[in-house]
Amino acid sequence: MAFRRSHRKSRHGCLNCKRRRVKCDEKRPACANCEQRHSTCVYSSAGPFAFADDSQRSSRRPRDQNRDRPTGSGSDVSNVRDHLDSATSSSSSPELNMQQIELVMQWVNQTHRLFARNEETRKVWEMPVLQEALQAPFLMHGILALSALHISHLKNDGVHSEWLNTAIAHKNTALAMFSEQLSNISQANAKAMMSFAGLAVAFSLASTLNLEKSGDGPSLGALTDIFTLSRGVRIVVNAEAEFLTQSNFAPLFDVTPPDVTIPDSFLDAFSRLDELVVECLGQPSGDQKRPYQRVISHLRDLAPFTFAEPTSLTVVAGWAIRAPAEYLEDLRNNNPLALVVLAHFCVFLHLARENWCVGSWGQIVLTQISQALAPDWQRHIDWALGQVST
Repeated sequence: MAFRRSHRKSRHGCLNCKRRRVKCDEKRPACANCEQRHSTCVYSSAGPFAFADDSQRSSRRPRDQNRDRPTGSGSDVSNVRDHLDSATSSSSSPELNMQQIELVMQWVNQTHRLFARNEETRKVWEMPVLQEALQAPFLMHGILALSALHISHLKNDGVHSEWLNTAIAHKNTALAMFSEQLSNISQANAKAMMSFAGLAVAFSLASTLNLEKSGDGPSLGALTDIFTLSRGVRIVVNAEAEFLTQSNFAPLFDVTPPDVTIPDSFLDAFSRLDELVVECLGQPSGDQKRPYQRVISHLRDLAPFTFAEPTSLTVVAGWAIRAPAEYLEDLRNNNPLALVVLAHFCVFLHLARENWCVGSWGQIVLTQISQALAPDWQRHIDWALGQVST
């Protein structure tokens, strides 16, 4: 005789409730728990039969136990059948979250490429980073968040907002988990921490583009905030620098410049910046001058990577990560020299505009810099304005 449950246990609850092990009311499209927590409610299947009421279930005719029972070698067949029925009813079916599988596929097929500056770095972001995420839930949520944001960028139909909400939900979960790890960086989590910090920069750039119509899109202040966030990568790297540079993440730290030719106009622009720093801050290499020397030097060193791979985030993220705190403070105070240097950085942002995370950032921020500078400073950004207008 087939084993029957003494009570009905629903298996159609949403994934969030199952993960939290709380009762789900199975309301569609979003259950009460998810609505209260402002979470994206995801069901593992459409559950077409989950909404039949109990009276319908109990009023169905009971199956004739003897009608379908085989007539041959009775006891052996019956024993096997009883065993299979018992095993099936006592073990739960494994769950499949098709949306998350789709997001992982999106990462492998496309999204990871936005961090690559060459084939070696692409391979690191494709699989080793994903493998780290298997042991670090905050990184996996970060990968799912950025992949969902990427899909939302590609979709112009009604599902755009659904993917955007999924991205935000994963991002919020990831940030909460990541923050808990910041005070305990070790070799065990250094690769995952560094990877997530890079994802956070890309997510911040891309998600802000979605807010452009609401007035909260790319801006000078928002870019300065992203620079501050980017310094979190440097904190992680400094904590375990030797370990990271000797790990399978080593290609990410190889800054050997590619064999490309930098246009003379860019080299001349860097020279003019050097001269402007001397003009404004004097010859001595004091504390006030040193941060500007560093940011200009970093921009000059990273420039070849842009011309080798224009859509890579190498210059965008690399320069932001290296920006000294003193320079960022001058940016927040709208120091004109700091704004002029940033105007030159905007040229590289504009060169990377085909990267879906970057888009119109360079043009928008450069326009705001021009509006913020006094007339006697405008000539120092003429080159940058000319580059972005072409």
